[in-house]
Amino acid sequence: MLRPRDLLFFGIAFFDHLAWALVINLFPGRTEPRPLRPITMMVVGNPTIDELIDHGRVTAKPGGSALFAACPAAHLGGKVGILGNIGEDYPQAILRRLESQHIDTGQLNRTAGKSTRFQITNLNGQRKLRLLAAGYPVAAPRRQTVVEGVHLGPVFNEVSDSVVKALRNHCKFLSLDIQGFIRTTSGSGIIREAHRNLDEILSHCNMVQASIGEARRQTGCRDPESILDRFLALKADYAIITMGRHGSWLGAQSGDMHFVPAFPDREIRDPTGAGDVFAGSWLTTYLSTKDPVWASSVGSGFASLASRKSGLSKFQISRTELFRRAAWVYNHVKTSKMSV
Repeated sequence: MLRPRDLLFFGIAFFDHLAWALVINLFPGRTEPRPLRPITMMVVGNPTIDELIDHGRVTAKPGGSALFAACPAAHLGGKVGILGNIGEDYPQAILRRLESQHIDTGQLNRTAGKSTRFQITNLNGQRKLRLLAAGYPVAAPRRQTVVEGVHLGPVFNEVSDSVVKALRNHCKFLSLDIQGFIRTTSGSGIIREAHRNLDEILSHCNMVQASIGEARRQTGCRDPESILDRFLALKADYAIITMGRHGSWLGAQSGDMHFVPAFPDREIRDPTGAGDVFAGSWLTTYLSTKDPVWASSVGSGFASLASRKSGLSKFQISRTELFRRAAWVYNHVKTSKMSV
């Protein structure tokens, strides 16, 4: 018997941009799609200019958690805006490309001086980040419009506690990646993680996401179940721990925890921003379907595809292939009950 997801697979190539939102509505178990309606979202954080050094070659690419989360959200049919700062050196051509992908750049504040800029060195599979320019703090939004979802994706402490509280009043669902809240630098600008008490900030969030390394250092716990329990104790509805090619864990207030595998792909080229791609995909899909497991499956599938390329070319993907990967991931999710 064909499921709605299977029927969709054969017709997916004919979907336009907005109709793509239907894809994430037809997850397994739903017999009728919800009405097509773009999800309104805001992603918060400074877009960056990343200097990628690979085998001695230097390439400048647009980056930043906000950009890498906003692009997949828009690709999935979300009505997305970015709140943050860019400098005088940020290319106008990149803004035009974002706008061509249906991303609202009207709340990007162009400041005097440089954009947030990182130098990223890949050496033997390990990434080393150096901060070249920190950029400016993000201010609370000028417009008071309430959106369905806000994702906090700072890269270097540009989102303050007061801005988080203000944004909580601007949305129905608030998600956060802890990465940009816990960064500091050495004297040479090398990015390091600093332990920080995030309890107050996280208490405002509906979803909290962290890499396994970040989560272990911030919570003092080793195993994923204990980490999820610590995050969920702060009243978030969901907690996600990402582990790169080893998949991710999703925990919920219901006590369910799910291991979500990474899609197996041997053609990974640049995993920069994979966690942000996961977060943006997850939020859009969840807001549309209210199914966190299907949202994680879409996030995993999108992250694997985006890791094949770099810069904005990450989002030039086959929608048919994205849906195939999300379906594969969904069918391989392992669910259990939390015991802690």
